[in-house]
Amino acid sequence: MTNPTSPSSASTDPIISLSGLTYHHYGKTAPALTNINVTIERGSFTLLVGPSGSGKSTLCMLLNGIIPHILGGELEGKVIVDGQDVSQSKVQNMAHSVGLLFQDPEWMFATLQVEDEVAFGPENLRQPAQEITAQVTRSLEYVGMNHLRKNLVWALSGGQIQKLGLAAVLAMAPEIIVLDEPTANLDPATTHAVHELILRLRGEGRTIILVTKDLDEFMAQADHMILLSEGCVLAQGTPRSVITEHGSIMLDLGVWLPDPTEIGLRLKQQGFLKNKSIPITVAEAVAVLQDIRFKENPPVQKEPVIGETLIHAENVQFGYTRKTKTLRGVSFDIRQGEIVAIVGQNGAGKSTLSKMLVGLLKPSSGNLTMFGRKASQWNVQDLANDVALVFQNPEHQFLCDTVHEELAYSLLAQGISDPEEVGKRVKAMLERLNITDSAETHPFSLSAGSKRRLGVATMLVGGRARLLIVDEPTYGQDRRLTERLMELINNLRAEGITVIMITHDMRLVDAYVDRAIVMANGEKIFDGPPRELFQSPDIVERASLRITALRRIVDGLRAAGTQVPGGLNIVDSFVAAVDYV
Repeated sequence: MTNPTSPSSASTDPIISLSGLTYHHYGKTAPALTNINVTIERGSFTLLVGPSGSGKSTLCMLLNGIIPHILGGELEGKVIVDGQDVSQSKVQNMAHSVGLLFQDPEWMFATLQVEDEVAFGPENLRQPAQEITAQVTRSLEYVGMNHLRKNLVWALSGGQIQKLGLAAVLAMAPEIIVLDEPTANLDPATTHAVHELILRLRGEGRTIILVTKDLDEFMAQADHMILLSEGCVLAQGTPRSVITEHGSIMLDLGVWLPDPTEIGLRLKQQGFLKNKSIPITVAEAVAVLQDIRFKENPPVQKEPVIGETLIHAENVQFGYTRKTKTLRGVSFDIRQGEIVAIVGQNGAGKSTLSKMLVGLLKPSSGNLTMFGRKASQWNVQDLANDVALVFQNPEHQFLCDTVHEELAYSLLAQGISDPEEVGKRVKAMLERLNITDSAETHPFSLSAGSKRRLGVATMLVGGRARLLIVDEPTYGQDRRLTERLMELINNLRAEGITVIMITHDMRLVDAYVDRAIVMANGEKIFDGPPRELFQSPDIVERASLRITALRRIVDGLRAAGTQVPGGLNIVDSFVAAVDYV
């Protein structure tokens, strides 16, 4: 039986060599990648980082021949992968060497059942049936999904789809594994498990290339880091050397950096840590920062103005089948002007709850009231005037051929038909969410981050929603775009709009929300401010969450005797609270 984690070659030659690589997408005049020169050693672990739209996903698709053989375009220069010239090799031949987990794994799927999907790749590689069966079991066990092998692919949660995509890649036992945001829809504990799996695969000889914004556990482990911006390589080397020499540029670009690293860079810019290295782990940050002092009275954030109750849920239950209960006696109140996060493990019932709040599902039992109307009286079309839902997969809600037309259609659906008014509102929303350059692009051709922003834009362009529900708002967003999106959400709150975010991003929860509703196995197990959540380790563990790196730094400093004030839940507030005198 083939071992999906055993290297197939002992060659010491570089496994990937890109020289003079320039690539234009089909129909585009500006290059997506320009003069890329990169060498990746066999058995190494490389982090590919950069702001949204920098070319990371394009580079990933070049490595297995999807570009140029399927997506077309113009390719110049050489792309040599595992001894093969990609421009001269068929995609099916490249599949023996390269396994690619797409940013959106649904692009990969071709069958209906979980085990069939994992078997699909090895079957096309013509592996023996007995070997395929063993590979399927082994790969599903790797990602903790063997118990779901008979489930329908399209009935899985977003996080389960992500894990299925990874299992499908592992089953083909490629020499090179390319992972484009593999943990974007996973709960924090599962993300940690996938991180451990990636490190184990590298330890067993696989060559790993990873695109992720969750760098906390990898900065000290990776061999190589490549920094992209606007299709160009700005820097490459060990993660520590890239951070030391180019960390400030990465901050300016909006690259997500681990909290210890960002704190170190920001303090160094302020003249602190002059003779100390930039920390890249929590332990290093605690050691480096032990002698800092904090101001006695750091700035306090203003409390939001909260209004009347808009949503009342009492003992709400729901099941997709008679035998299963997705929601089990869930109760909560949500008031006007609140920003509330619904968090918890994959499959906990978060997305089901969001669909219920827009009328797509009805409670099996219990009492659910919104805007003074009971769920039994809701009409989806009427609710659409008051409630805006941005799907976990926003492309499921796109209907038109260009971004501009998509926004214009949303206005027409709300009865706004004056061409001048439509054009004015569309232009303003494009600028507000930084997608003006994509106005004539087909929505399905956008990056995952741009799709997310377009999904938000289609829901808000009419300006009549009272409740905005966003499923995984930071998926595919760099730090700069996340901050812009959250600035928009805070402005909406100031206008009296209530916002519900379904997210696995604990930094987002800690920094921006008023309350967190925690779900586990269909039950609500916590409802309160984030500071109380992160002080409840039993709840954190039960819901498969993780305490943020910043809070672990603060806890470590306090344990070492440093007096750290409360309320430092974001890097900005931590840095602002430091006394430089």
